[in-house]
Amino acid sequence: MNVAGLLLAGGRSSRYGRQKLFEAYHGEPLYHQSIVTMQNAGISSIYIVTNPELAPVFQNHPVIIEEQPHGGPLRALHTAMEKLSTEPFDWLQVLAGDVPYVDAVTVRSVLQTAHKRSDAAIILPTTDGRFQPLHAAYHMRCLPALRELVKKESSMKALYDTVHTHHLPFPADHPAFININRPEDWRQEP
Repeated sequence: MNVAGLLLAGGRSSRYGRQKLFEAYHGEPLYHQSIVTMQNAGISSIYIVTNPELAPVFQNHPVIIEEQPHGGPLRALHTAMEKLSTEPFDWLQVLAGDVPYVDAVTVRSVLQTAHKRSDAAIILPTTDGRFQPLHAAYHMRCLPALRELVKKESSMKALYDTVHTHHLPFPADHPAFININRPEDWRQEP
């Protein structure tokens, strides 16, 4: 199973008031936690999907520039799959850049499930019935559906309703799924 990591890092951070991806967390920019987590989970090929304004900041990593900046995760995933469609990857493990408490155990659990569930096109973590699309693994066979969906949809749920999606439950209070949207969200540290 060939896996690439995708760090989604193209948001505006409008609720935060400034670009949260570069806030310091353990002496590194916040987005770095997701990269280290993917590396610790055994993913060696990691790409940052971002907009043209932020792309120059990520000089130490391969960057995929969104075709529609700020178009949301569905369009970012589509752009990345198109760019990587000629590479030997089966699965793309997605992580957001604003999840400070994500861990390699959680990512490995998603990827182990992907390995076991070869019939699935998406391994979608859920917490208390809530979808966690920015922690999911997406098989490259999602690309044909994505090509059609981005013409009329912006919701990730549309993709889950179109392709075979395996839901992987996690506890409702699992810290890996806490993301930072506002400065006060840091107070939720587990």
